[in-house]
Amino acid sequence: MPYKLQAVSLDLTTDVTHECYLHYTRDQHMIGVMKFYKEGYQLKWEDLEYIRRRTEEFSVMPYPDCIVAMIVDIRDVAPFIDQDVPIIPWRLVDEECPIRIVVPQDRLEFYSGFFEPTWLTSSIDTALSEIRTFMDMFVH
Repeated sequence: MPYKLQAVSLDLTTDVTHECYLHYTRDQHMIGVMKFYKEGYQLKWEDLEYIRRRTEEFSVMPYPDCIVAMIVDIRDVAPFIDQDVPIIPWRLVDEECPIRIVVPQDRLEFYSGFFEPTWLTSSIDTALSEIRTFMDMFVH
């Protein structure tokens, strides 16, 4: 082979984990819920990239349709996340889909400084209720 190639891996070395859930509204709109976990108090580039990749991937997965709203739960991420962390998928922002970020109650004020304040809540149930109410008002 005339050109030298170097093998690389797309795997990330991170201790961040996640769980995904789908919630259907009464009109069968899909709301995606992602819950992230991070034990240590130090964020590395790989941790941030893992979160970005998972939210982007989840936003475009056909279930058979793509989700139309998303809840990102970072209550169990020990370190503070700053405004440079792309945890919201661009597709959802561009299409003006409903988004909620669930954070610990004691961090609401901190996160309201750089996330859209209407996106923030400290309860998954509240987030689901708000999105369901918003989506149902267009149909009924």
